[in-house]
Amino acid sequence: MTRLVNAELVKLRTTRTAVGVFALTVAVTALIMTAVMLIAGRPGQPAIDSGILPDLVVVAKGPLVIFALILGVLGMSGEFRHGTATPTFLVTPHRGRVVAAKVVAHALAGVTLAAASAVVALGIGLPWLRSKGVEVAIFDADVGSRLLGLAATSALHAVLGIGLAALIRNQVVAVAAGLLWMRIEDLLPAVLHRPGLGRWLPEGAAAALTGASPATLSMWAGGLLFAAYGVALALIGTRFVVRRDLT
Repeated sequence: MTRLVNAELVKLRTTRTAVGVFALTVAVTALIMTAVMLIAGRPGQPAIDSGILPDLVVVAKGPLVIFALILGVLGMSGEFRHGTATPTFLVTPHRGRVVAAKVVAHALAGVTLAAASAVVALGIGLPWLRSKGVEVAIFDADVGSRLLGLAATSALHAVLGIGLAALIRNQVVAVAAGLLWMRIEDLLPAVLHRPGLGRWLPEGAAAALTGASPATLSMWAGGLLFAAYGVALALIGTRFVVRRDLT
């Protein structure tokens, strides 16, 4: 199993798409952070004080989870699109292990994306805050929980991407389905007239990881629920990969 995970990590490090997603994450985080710096402190915007740092750590969460989901989709669907699934499964006939290795490797890649996003956010935000005379505590417990939550939600979105692509082999359709669900989930509670429903849906559960509030579950409850969604989808997708023909 370790050999399979290492092989998937090598694919991620040497694939232009994965490198491109990483670079895009860094660039988008930098752009968002710059925009936040320019408007912070203005009327209707977050105040510039020592309490702003936890929010800055997760400033690019929205794009980050989309990139992590796409990375997971590409990691699984790419095997079918480029015809590498056949030799991959000939070398490792136990298809379930291949999918499990992809889940582990892409979860680690999701953590890496989150770490890169947080480093860029802090690298831009901390000097900016100091230039404004604002002293912040980097090792604050709230900052630490946001960092952990960001890493977890990014990793689990990558796992969701793997499961989604295992069910829907087509890359474009799988990515579109994932993004469409995010939009549907935003509208579903209002359409069904159930405002409390959102916290129990995947993205609602994920939201608790980076900022639990009265509108969400607790951080741990949300994290466990979102993990359950990710694992369930990955298991269902694995079942499909094991049973379906590769052609």
